[in-house]
Amino acid sequence: MSSGTDAVTEVVATSREAEGSGAVSRRYYEIGGLTVQVESDLPIADDTFHPKFKTFEVDGPGADAIVVRHHFGAQRPDEDALGRVVYDDAPWTIYRSPSGFTYLISVSGHEAESIVVANPDHSVIDVFNGPFGEELYRAGGLTALTLMTTDQIVLARALAERRACFVHSCGAIVDGRGLLFVGHSGAGKSTMMSLLEAEGTALCDDRNIVRVWDDGVRVHGCWSHGEVPVVSAASGPLAAVLFLRQADTNRLVPLASSRDVLGRLVPCVIKPLVTADWWERTLDVVERVVDDVPCYVAEFDQSGAIVPLLRGLSGVGPTGRA
Repeated sequence: MSSGTDAVTEVVATSREAEGSGAVSRRYYEIGGLTVQVESDLPIADDTFHPKFKTFEVDGPGADAIVVRHHFGAQRPDEDALGRVVYDDAPWTIYRSPSGFTYLISVSGHEAESIVVANPDHSVIDVFNGPFGEELYRAGGLTALTLMTTDQIVLARALAERRACFVHSCGAIVDGRGLLFVGHSGAGKSTMMSLLEAEGTALCDDRNIVRVWDDGVRVHGCWSHGEVPVVSAASGPLAAVLFLRQADTNRLVPLASSRDVLGRLVPCVIKPLVTADWWERTLDVVERVVDDVPCYVAEFDQSGAIVPLLRGLSGVGPTGRA
């Protein structure tokens, strides 16, 4: 990650110089221990981005930052020189070249409305917005910092460089310990969030970040929520991973097999454009979770009787799995 860090440090330094000239507008948002420095040719107002981002907003770029730069009316990249097509399914066309990745986003099948250019580790991301993108930007209330359908498409690659990944999950911090409730749509993540909202800090009901730090695995909140519009930038040591199963009973069933846990967890990892290097880094994160974090099947109903069982979970310790 050193070369990418050097590159983004240079970009941040250049941006700071530009800040004095008033050439660009910028805001900073921290997610998963990473600062996203957002810059724009147009002013960034308090209502440019959705209110959900307020809890993630910070004063500066911090020690580890990536840069997202919005351009309006600027010269757009030549589509004939973007490299080879590695994905093509409306509304996306994705190109890869030695200099990085280019994402073309079409609207109603017409010419690419937005072109997003990222360097290989996605530490520097330039967004060239067309007329429709500018209209959306000026209207405000944007639900993605990149103006893409979701920021996860680019953030997932930047996080992989930092031993982190998005997981389809509900996250919460209860008694100072992070709990991750994993499952696809309909598994009961939003229901679990509603049960736990008054018991601690609700992180997000649909997407959370798992990151391996030098002192252990932590869960971080995310702004990509589902049915429950509650998000938090908080994080906590990951004490347990719980695979949700709605039932008539309330109990926690320990998972003794590492293979079983892998089979449940890997399908719930949120994937960007999948490449071999991304998979390698992400599987390292997943395997660390399997090795270090107790995992359970959480059978629960809507009575709330599961909550005392969750409070009784022990802290991070040996899993005892084979």
